[in-house]
Amino acid sequence: MFDFYYSQLLSDPTKFQPRDGNRYIELVEHPDGSVTYTERDVDEHQIVSLLQDSAGSHTSQQAEARSSLRLIIGSPEEHESDAKILPLPFSKNTFEAIRTQWNMPAELLRMMLSSLPLSVPFKSTTGPAGVLMRGARSRDWNFCIALTYDPESRSTLGLINGMQEREVQKLVTCLQQSKQLIGDPMLVPLFLLELRVHFFAVLLENRAAGIEDIEYETGMRHGFSQDPQRQRRLDRDVQNRLRTLDFHSITRKLTGVTGTLSFCDMAFETSQKALDLIKAMRATVEAPGSEQDPQFMDTVQGRIDYLEQLIAGANALSGVLDARTKAQVQTVYSLIGQRDNSITMNIATTSLQHNQAMNKIAEDSKQIAKLTRRDSADMRIIAWVTLVFLPGTFIATCFGSNLFQFIPSTSTDTVVSKWIWLYAVLTTTITAVVLIGWWQFSRRQWQRKMLLTEYHPPRRYQILRNADRSAQRLRRSFLSKAHPSVLGHREKGRFRRDRPSTMVLSLVLYSHLHDETIDVAEGFAAIKSGFQTA
Repeated sequence: MFDFYYSQLLSDPTKFQPRDGNRYIELVEHPDGSVTYTERDVDEHQIVSLLQDSAGSHTSQQAEARSSLRLIIGSPEEHESDAKILPLPFSKNTFEAIRTQWNMPAELLRMMLSSLPLSVPFKSTTGPAGVLMRGARSRDWNFCIALTYDPESRSTLGLINGMQEREVQKLVTCLQQSKQLIGDPMLVPLFLLELRVHFFAVLLENRAAGIEDIEYETGMRHGFSQDPQRQRRLDRDVQNRLRTLDFHSITRKLTGVTGTLSFCDMAFETSQKALDLIKAMRATVEAPGSEQDPQFMDTVQGRIDYLEQLIAGANALSGVLDARTKAQVQTVYSLIGQRDNSITMNIATTSLQHNQAMNKIAEDSKQIAKLTRRDSADMRIIAWVTLVFLPGTFIATCFGSNLFQFIPSTSTDTVVSKWIWLYAVLTTTITAVVLIGWWQFSRRQWQRKMLLTEYHPPRRYQILRNADRSAQRLRRSFLSKAHPSVLGHREKGRFRRDRPSTMVLSLVLYSHLHDETIDVAEGFAAIKSGFQTA
């Protein structure tokens, strides 16, 4: 059957990057039960000739050997990303030689250049059956394996790629220590699956310890002590930790734990499917040597049963950790909200204290103003006394000078001058003029101050402020005219009453005439009605 994607990938040169460091492993079980183990590194260009040589030697040994296992392990990879797919360590011709000579399907290339987990059996047209298996794309145990088994020749052929150096060493060690079990065609997939499941099970246990640390940091670990004193001590410790809790670090850890748990769930789910496939293949494919060594076959079955329970236990633990992680996420969200509320309350408290301080400053300023006003009143009293005595002192000084002579030089007696009335009249008159002038000036200043400090609507405020600038001139002009004549501009001997400028002018003059402030709307109404309300 034509495979479009296979032909497309095969013609893409970026998918193939020949590298050295490939490894060839061969195990042959002889009739006497002994097993010969051979391992060597092969360069990429030597793989094709190696396949031809091993095929010839395998044909000659087929009648003598009870079973055999031959593996080609691709050059070790260094995984820096979970999503990046590295090119194959073979050339296109080498890959095709391996695939065709070992009766592997065309879907093999698509599986090796994919990041999706799958486990699928296949049966070649020439008779051998096999499996295609790969784990989910990850930095660790990112293997993909294609395995064929020929019941007639009792030989197992496998191509493995995507493993790191330390992972290859672990697999090689397992094969060396279990070479008596090479008669089981699912031995290599079982080892790979076990190593992968064990790795993620340990990773899950480490994440469980990390979640427990997060629970202690957030203070959400237990807290149900029956001892009241111990419970109070625990509560104080929790409050102290929460004050210095780094939410950035906690959030980063929780995000990492959530991602790890999700990936572990996928790893265990796909591993269970792969394990089911291994069990099905062992049940359908006759394993040579099983009758001769049932103890070894029982050992393999026992490992399969253990691995199945390990996956079940890991799934159960993953569910618990997932629930605990979600609880911690909600707790962190709640703690962040509480800290934000606390910060907001602190800001509000600071603002309140600031406002109270400003109010205190305002009260102090008001008190200072009162004291200043009291000092001003004292100064006014002094000014009044000075103004009262100043005219008399001035007149007395003038009369006491040599410019005036009110007593005849012939008189020797001390008498009151007959001109004392002149002193009294002048002193009283000048004193009255000075006091009245000072009172009028002070009154004007006070009125202007009140107009500028009190609140007025914008239009009224502008009118009253501008009125002070020309008060005297407008007042004199107003006194020379009657009310009807001021209600309009001169136009052929008459005034127009409907102009806004005339109304404003009349309002200002009216305010100054009566020494009072009036509302703009009321003033305009009064002007329009001819000052009837006035």
